[in-house]
Amino acid sequence: MPDVVGEYIDRLCTVEMRMAGLPRGTIHRFYEAARAHYGRPLTLLAAERLQAACREGGTVLIGTGVGSPPWLGQGETDGPLGAVSLALALAAAYGVVPIFVSEEPYIPHLVAPARAAGLAVMEYEWARQRTYAAAVQVQSLDPVQGPRQAEQMLERYQPRAIITVEKTGPNQKDVFHSVLGRGRPTRPTYFDLVVEKARAQGVLTVGVGDGGNEIGYGVIRDAVRELTPYGATCQCPCGGGIATVVETDVLVVAAVSNWGAYGVAACLAFLERNPALLHDEETERRMLEACTAAGGGDGALGRPLLMVDGIPLNAQQGIVNLLHALVDNALFTLDRQF
Repeated sequence: MPDVVGEYIDRLCTVEMRMAGLPRGTIHRFYEAARAHYGRPLTLLAAERLQAACREGGTVLIGTGVGSPPWLGQGETDGPLGAVSLALALAAAYGVVPIFVSEEPYIPHLVAPARAAGLAVMEYEWARQRTYAAAVQVQSLDPVQGPRQAEQMLERYQPRAIITVEKTGPNQKDVFHSVLGRGRPTRPTYFDLVVEKARAQGVLTVGVGDGGNEIGYGVIRDAVRELTPYGATCQCPCGGGIATVVETDVLVVAAVSNWGAYGVAACLAFLERNPALLHDEETERRMLEACTAAGGGDGALGRPLLMVDGIPLNAQQGIVNLLHALVDNALFTLDRQF
């Protein structure tokens, strides 16, 4: 039964509805490549691994936050909501203390949806003493402090898992790109180093993304280079393409990164037989409103609208409702007499 449920949660989370002008027809092909690599439903595999790693509590580092300065300088609405949804599920199921990690410009529109979803955000030393509380770690962009901080985070928090939701990673030339192949002039994050160091130490890593340029997609790097327009050749002088080389233990492919995180939360809800582990449509509305009010913008249009990747709020709520229907029905045993 779990694989049947995971199969259809994966299918729902990979329904592509992008606007023209963005790469289209790629999500199902990325998914097929990742599915061939793992041999099992991706959201379910991530949930099972997180369940095993987190069942005794502890901390989890969740990296998110991406923008396109100056047009989207405070970050986009895809990523923070998915990070919060997974944080809420892990906190409710296992008493985990989520540590949100992001760069300074993206902190406000990450903290706001966390609070809107009912997570108290406070200093780590206080958060670890109570339930339903999270902390924030500001990621340094200093070329000396940034790499050093990656090691310090692992030492301080001793995480059970590292999760990334819509967090870009570098290509083979250490250059970061947008999904349209435009290179970033400066390094936008050092969280990829946290992931790599964690993997070397045997800490579980899960990457959730939708474009092929996010942390985790290194698992199917060759497929990204082949299947998306700027995968192998970008629009910047590096010429190395958008495909990241950063791998995670589990890659979750989704049409919208938030949806991939919601899918993992839905699988956790199924595994724990507790539908409440997945947030509801009203919480989705509150999170998106809070994220936008705090500076987050739609990643497709670059405007402070109640949209994620060009897809309006009612569709975001629809995905949440359909996930709930999948989980609710999967947990109900019908004794049909006709």
